[in-house]
Amino acid sequence: MTARITLLMPCYNGLKYIAQAVDSVLEQSMDDWELIISDDGSNDGTVEYLQSLSDERIRVYVQPQNLGIFGNLNFLFTCAESPITQILCQDDFLIGSDALEKILTIWEDLPKEAAFLRCNHWYTGASGMVRLQLEALPTIIDPKDSDFYFFIFGCIPGNLSNVSVRTQIVAQMGWYRTDLPYSGDFEFWSRTGRAWPWALSKSNVVQVRTHMEQASVTLNRSGELLPQLGRVVQGLYDALLAQGYAPLGLRITATVSYVAQHIDAGLRRALKGNGWGYLWLVNESLVGNACFLGKWSSWLIYVISGGGRILGPTMAKHLISRHTALLKR
Repeated sequence: MTARITLLMPCYNGLKYIAQAVDSVLEQSMDDWELIISDDGSNDGTVEYLQSLSDERIRVYVQPQNLGIFGNLNFLFTCAESPITQILCQDDFLIGSDALEKILTIWEDLPKEAAFLRCNHWYTGASGMVRLQLEALPTIIDPKDSDFYFFIFGCIPGNLSNVSVRTQIVAQMGWYRTDLPYSGDFEFWSRTGRAWPWALSKSNVVQVRTHMEQASVTLNRSGELLPQLGRVVQGLYDALLAQGYAPLGLRITATVSYVAQHIDAGLRRALKGNGWGYLWLVNESLVGNACFLGKWSSWLIYVISGGGRILGPTMAKHLISRHTALLKR
């Protein structure tokens, strides 16, 4: 049977959750899928569980050495055989027996050039910036708009499990960068969006867990994300300057959207007795970079924006109106 959709599951010490993730695939009403799992050096019994799986549609690989999340994903994409690939992280699971059918139905209605699809694009009780994102973003993002929206809103696809992709696009775009182990997804999606249209859907097909053991928490305990985040935002800033945006407006917006929020995170950590290392890294990695304001300006922005929560939507709306005006020229 030829698979219509591939599911890729990179895993590492996922025994607590992975059985539910696999079961959610096995429970799908459609049969023509393949699930490819790559273990990245687990020592908690995950490998033994994976070796117990007997469904012929499931392929399991055990890496002899740790590749990191994006190295492991690159490996998995070399194994995928169907035209559409859904990423499903070990601690997440498909919602309902028709989740894969829903994903494929959405793809059938997308332009043939669309590179990737982010589902679950809805929130309840969302912050001002997230509400603005839901209001401002169209269903199909054109490459000419993609850098702008990524700069304003950050990594819009969010968790990897939200995303399905045309399988061949990953190789065509040069794979995920393994030298960015904490922001490789943000960099890859923004790089791909610069070249191809991509899409958003409110369809709720994957349950993304939030817990203290997930990679987004464990991989950024000491601020490891920050230097790489600065590099990605800098690249978006440079691209927007080339498109004719005024640097001051971009720098203020970036300081509100990124620096102020991480200053707030650093202060909260320090007040909980976790030291000042995170805040120091904010100053070293973000503050003063070309795409952000300097030290004193950043702290002023932090104070008057309420940690980025108050001023952010206002600045973003201003830039969105400027973006619209530039496109009309």
